[in-house]
Amino acid sequence: MNWEAIGAVGEIIGALAVLATLYYLAIQIKMQNYQLQKSNEQARVSLSLELNDSYTQLFDMLLRDKDFISIYHRGIENESLDKIETEQFSQHINKCMALVESAVVAAKAELHFDGDYELEFMYGNKYLHELLNTNIGSTWFKEKSPLLYSEDFLQKISEFKSGYSLGHTEGTIL
Repeated sequence: MNWEAIGAVGEIIGALAVLATLYYLAIQIKMQNYQLQKSNEQARVSLSLELNDSYTQLFDMLLRDKDFISIYHRGIENESLDKIETEQFSQHINKCMALVESAVVAAKAELHFDGDYELEFMYGNKYLHELLNTNIGSTWFKEKSPLLYSEDFLQKISEFKSGYSLGHTEGTIL
C-alpha cells in the first residue's frame, strides 16, 4: 500500500469523524433545546400557579375575615370608615393592584402561556376598577399609587379607569 492510498483512507476516516461529530452535536443541541423548552414550560406553570394562588389569597381574606368583609362592603358602598378601616381597605386595593402589575410584567415578558392573560384584560380588570372607583380607592390611586407603581402602568390603568367610569369595559370581569 502506498502513502497516497493511506492518506486517502485517512481523509475518508477524518471526514467520517467530522460527520459523526456534527451528528452528535446536532443531537446534543436538539436535546438541549427540548430541555430548555420543558424548563420554560415548568417556569410558566409555576408562575401561573403562583398568580392563581395570589388571587385566591386575595379573595380568601374576604371569605374568612368577617370584620374585613364588613369593611370591604362599606368601602365599596362608599360608606364612612375609620382611619384603620380606611388603611385596611386601601391595602386590599394595593394588593389587588400589585397582583395585576405582576401579571402585566409577566405577560410583557411572555412568561405566560398564550392566551392566559391578555394585557387589555388585566389593565381593564373590572374588580380592580370597582375598587379604584370608590372614594377611598380614588384617593389612594391619586395619592399613594404613584409612589408604588410605574408611570406607564398607572397611565394604562388610568385609561381603563376612565373607561370603566363611563361603562366601556365590557368583557373585562376578573
